[in-house]
Amino acid sequence: MKRELFQNITAIPYKSGDAINREGFLSAVIGANVSSGAEVTITVTHSDDGKTFEAVTDKLVFPEVPTEGGEYTFVNEPIKAKDEEGAVEAGGLVNVDVDLVGLKPYVKFTVTGATGSPVVVLGDSNAQPV
Repeated sequence: MKRELFQNITAIPYKSGDAINREGFLSAVIGANVSSGAEVTITVTHSDDGKTFEAVTDKLVFPEVPTEGGEYTFVNEPIKAKDEEGAVEAGGLVNVDVDLVGLKPYVKFTVTGATGSPVVVLGDSNAQPV
């Protein structure tokens, strides 16, 4: 792990629907536990003042899967991993990349279908270490 990583990210325990001041960060990763075969939907809204939020219309807010706007539904397909006794389902943790470029300073991620609380990691800080 590069030492620069420590100064370039912020990890936030997150409650779905809380407002985050993302000023100074250009991207995020949302980590969520999703049961195998279940689906999780992430909706992104943004605001100038942190009080009045509006839907994100940017089609590239989820760079891996361009959408019609700020909503993405992910279905966690069963992943098979081999162990000594045969194939077993593995992994319930999913990471969804979010591109924050062009969004207003305050964002909300509404996560439905996840087990427990998601985690948000803000990255690509504009204050790079020297």
